[in-house]
Amino acid sequence: MIAIADRIKPTAPLTIFALQSMGLNVYLVTGDNIKTARAIAAQVGIKNVYAEVLPTQKERFIATLKENSRKGDKVAMVGDGVNDSPALARADVGIAVGTGADVAVEAANVVLVRDALEDVLGAILLSKTTVRRIRFNFLFATVYNLIGIPVAAGVFLPLGISLMPWMASAAMALSSVSVVMSSLLLRNFRKPDIQTYNNHEFILWSMNKGKNINVHRGIDDIERTPNGSFISNLRGSRLAQIFSGAVSAVKQQASSTLHDKQKAALLLNPNSVDEEMELCAV
Repeated sequence: MIAIADRIKPTAPLTIFALQSMGLNVYLVTGDNIKTARAIAAQVGIKNVYAEVLPTQKERFIATLKENSRKGDKVAMVGDGVNDSPALARADVGIAVGTGADVAVEAANVVLVRDALEDVLGAILLSKTTVRRIRFNFLFATVYNLIGIPVAAGVFLPLGISLMPWMASAAMALSSVSVVMSSLLLRNFRKPDIQTYNNHEFILWSMNKGKNINVHRGIDDIERTPNGSFISNLRGSRLAQIFSGAVSAVKQQASSTLHDKQKAALLLNPNSVDEEMELCAV
């Protein structure tokens, strides 16, 4: 008996453990059969699995997750194939592997240069660090201007506190330079070593990673909001846009054909034009 199977990446279980440790819900949505999906999920530690899912169903799955998510929660999709491109475009953040299909790379918001799953963790941590730096810069600029503008305007002149015009100009330039220098500190960001998560908690997690796996065939049993329906999930999707464009093209073609027939009828019956002109004259 000969069996052929794809081997998972060695760092895949560690990456899933790190993502779950951050409080993220991880789903496996694949077009493979249930047995294959269950086996892969047991190896990497994913508890919620949706197998035998078509490409259009992946997009519906992402759309349903976005409808059911709490306010402020975001849905990210990681994929590398052509069949993942609709879901990558639908997700709040689409993450594509650089070595994957060109269609997936074009549809994604973030492209991982290396074929390394742990770079997903690095991308999330870098985004969090960037957002924190933006908020810090905004707070610093606000406090700086709240203090500097009244001083430059002479509000504290009775107290003997004032600024010369050249001092105010220098202070304004210093404000911009300080914000830029603060942003440049992002260059010191270093992607965490995935092996740092290989600790005692990971060992305990690995002992139970193959248990309590929920496997679903398709997405028919996915929970939807009370207002959710098949039509509402399709509304605004790529498939709906393609269908709408096709209907518009058919209508335009039918209108053009009808106009051509009317022109041909006028050419074949020139008397009808004369009659219409006589009626208009009357």
